Formats: sequence, C-alpha cells, structure tokens
Amino acid sequence: MVSVSERAKERLLEQKQAANLEGEAVGLRVAAAPTGQWMLVADHAREDDQVVEHRGSTVLLVDPVAQSALDGVRVDCVQTTEGDTELILVALDDDDADSDGDEESEL
Repeated sequence: MVSVSERAKERLLEQKQAANLEGEAVGLRVAAAPTGQWMLVADHAREDDQVVEHRGSTVLLVDPVAQSALDGVRVDCVQTTEGDTELILVALDDDDADSDGDEESEL
C-alpha cells in the first residue's frame, strides 16, 4: 500500500481542481511513463485500485501493479527554490513507516 502525506493529499486535490476534474470517482492515477518515471493521469477509479480521498474527493488512484512497485513508498511534497510545490516519492524506512527515509524521486 502506498502512503500519502496530508500535504500531498492537499496538493493532489489542488491539481485535480486545476485540471477541472469533477466527479467522486475521478482522480489522478499513478502510471508508469515510457521513460520509466512515474506520472499522474486523470482516470476513473477501478474496483482493484487503492483509492486515496481528501475532503470527500478522490485524489489518487493506485492500481495493483503500481502498488506492488511502490510498496514502502510515501507520496509527499517539497517546496522548490522557485517557491513551487512538487510531489515526490519517499522511500520509507523499514523500521518506521512514518520516517522520511533517504531516497526521493519526483512524481
């Protein structure tokens, strides 16, 4: 299961609203890009998805393949030097699922 911080949930909701995505079952799906990086695409929830909600709205969808690949990872946010907020993936420490870990990649 993929963990999502509260600030990442808020950022995902902002992105969903900015893209004018409406509907309870519509969210941003974690998908593998051809380059091997992860990207977010608008999609409808499927029966086997991990569905992450925030303030009554579906904000993130993670299918079983992505769940398997991202097991032990938390979606979080960082502030860039330009003042933007970016979503990142943080590898969680096996001893403490709430720690920041030491590996990050952009989402």
